[in-house]
Amino acid sequence: MRRRLVLLSLATTVLVVVSFVVPLALLVRQQAADAAKVRAEGEAQSTASLVALAMAVGETPEAVAGAVGNPPAGTIVVLESGPTLGEALPGQGSLVAQAAGSRTTVAGDVPGGWEIALPVVGTIDTAVVDVFVTDAELSRGISVAWLLLAVLALVLIGVAVWVADRMGRGLVAPIEDLADSAKRLAEGDLARRVTPGEPEEIREVGEAFNYLADRLDVLLAEERETVADISHRLRTPLTSLRLQAESLSDPGERQVILTQVDRLEHAMSQVIELARSVGARGPETCVLDDVVGKRAEFWRLLAEEQNREVSVLLGDAGLVPLGQDDLGVIIDTLIENVFAHTAAATDFEIMTGRSARGGAWLEISDRGPGFGGLTPLERGVSGAGSTGLGLDIVRKTATASGGTVQLDDRPGGGAVVKVTFG
Repeated sequence: MRRRLVLLSLATTVLVVVSFVVPLALLVRQQAADAAKVRAEGEAQSTASLVALAMAVGETPEAVAGAVGNPPAGTIVVLESGPTLGEALPGQGSLVAQAAGSRTTVAGDVPGGWEIALPVVGTIDTAVVDVFVTDAELSRGISVAWLLLAVLALVLIGVAVWVADRMGRGLVAPIEDLADSAKRLAEGDLARRVTPGEPEEIREVGEAFNYLADRLDVLLAEERETVADISHRLRTPLTSLRLQAESLSDPGERQVILTQVDRLEHAMSQVIELARSVGARGPETCVLDDVVGKRAEFWRLLAEEQNREVSVLLGDAGLVPLGQDDLGVIIDTLIENVFAHTAAATDFEIMTGRSARGGAWLEISDRGPGFGGLTPLERGVSGAGSTGLGLDIVRKTATASGGTVQLDDRPGGGAVVKVTFG
């Protein structure tokens, strides 16, 4: 914008300066020529006065020569019956015969300059005073004047560009501040505000941005408190569930349920912490095979109750750029979908590995009905009457790690979900 303002000012100033300087330069040239012609006319009239006085005393060449003396170069006196007095310049004298014949003053442009022939009529003889002005004399001083005009034009253009640049900086600075503040706000700096600047339109935009930032701050604070309140309320039924689990007589079942309750309480604590935290968490990593083994062992008990065979094939996948909790959400969601969307006694497999590019991958497949051509990865989209949130959470978590999620139907029946991590 600043550059465009400068270019616009430059173009406008150049047009204005040219529209004034060019006519002014032509006027200067005309005035210089007119001044030279006026001087020539004055010289012709003064010389003609001397010739007329000499011819009144005695119409002889000697009397005229004595009166005229030695005229300057370019001024000659031509006697009809005598010699030419003075030094004629090249091309001079073309109007003498016309002036003598018509006995009137003749002036005009001639090759090489401008000439005036003024006749002096006596009783016996006629003399013609001729003054010649060369082209150089007609344009004397024009070069200096044009140079001054050119310098003045450049100074005016430079001043206009400088002023436009200063004004452009004043206009662009608030816009640049607004753009920088918008980026900071998008990166999570909710305290970022702008100082509204001029003109009025930019000030209104700045005030609107500050109002938007204030509203976002308030809405996010309300959302964080709401989520934290809901999460806190869930602790009561979790506590009740823990008490009931501790009363179980089977130590194995009691430990499994208590472990799950601990995970739920930990998840609730994380929700509260994230809801009240504005900053982003640092990068986390974990070993894919370790988390897969733990989660598979947890779901194995439910699989045995439904007569499902669970195959776990760990391929030394190594580290993934996710925390254990986030990776556990992916694994639990995919396994939970198998239990929710396939009939009892439907077997499933859990596999891990590492691709040729070095990225770890997780694949969970079953022998159920499959997806049937659907790809329910978007939130709220489900092919089995559920909320459609599970696979969307898996997709977003995998994408956050730089990975992808691929859904496909298994040859011979069943569904395959493959998660590739960054």
